[in-house]
Amino acid sequence: MNTTSTYFRLSHKIQDEAFDLQQAPEYQLYLSLAQQSVRMAVIDAARNKFILLEDYELLTVLTPAQMAGQLRLLAAESPLLQLQSWQEIRVCISNQHFTLLPETLYDPAHQSDYLRLHSNLNPEQEVVLSYRHPGLEAINIFSVDAAVYQALQGIFQEQPLHLVHLTSTLIRSILHQAERHAPRSMYAFVESNYLTLLVAGPNGLEFCNIFRYHNPEDFIYYIVFVMQEQKLNPEQETITVWGDIMHDSQLFHILMRYVRHVKLGRRPTDVSYSYKFHDLFEHRYFDLYSLHLCE
Repeated sequence: MNTTSTYFRLSHKIQDEAFDLQQAPEYQLYLSLAQQSVRMAVIDAARNKFILLEDYELLTVLTPAQMAGQLRLLAAESPLLQLQSWQEIRVCISNQHFTLLPETLYDPAHQSDYLRLHSNLNPEQEVVLSYRHPGLEAINIFSVDAAVYQALQGIFQEQPLHLVHLTSTLIRSILHQAERHAPRSMYAFVESNYLTLLVAGPNGLEFCNIFRYHNPEDFIYYIVFVMQEQKLNPEQETITVWGDIMHDSQLFHILMRYVRHVKLGRRPTDVSYSYKFHDLFEHRYFDLYSLHLCE
């Protein structure tokens, strides 16, 4: 496979020696789609173990149509995307078009109306989907750009796709990991130019939103603002962080300056990982790993 093109670049790959494409019916394929990346992982369902990860940087994506085009180009190169025999395929969609609704108020016939209240929904260019959170008694209603959705359907013509929103992967994993009587805490997931903030406590999820930031000052503003709105003291509380943030980055330095206790999160623990994954920082690829909980 040509791992570099004008449009995408393979920035990281991990593959266990046990991985065998012929065993795809025993494997689950997970994809995470963001504005500047396509990430894929394979889990051996029988062993409950991650055995492969590929991280592609998208080089020239400005529009959803370009994202769809790059997905097709990547599929033409990638053996993982050419197979039609996976046990299951789960896809995480990262965008700001989502809303959480109590399950008791949800009517499938009106899911587009619910979403329209929280985002500038264009029915001609977006496909509206939903995901039920069984332990939360809530429905996550979200949209996928129609061009991207059609590209995925075209790539996997013979297999059903299970699509969920980024926030659902984070909610499922964070609530699953949190201790039953843990104090109210803030959690952050960092992407390039996007920041997802969640607050959870003994009563479950209390806050969830995604913010677009352009510089470190925007980044820390949203964190401190939400902490203050949620009555969490930056001098006393701990924030747990996952995603595309490193110890030596500007984002991490400014976060340490304004929040006294910062902890890098760990990956989900109810699944195992090939020893090849041990060299990765545990706080990276949290959304991809957490798809394992989104049945």
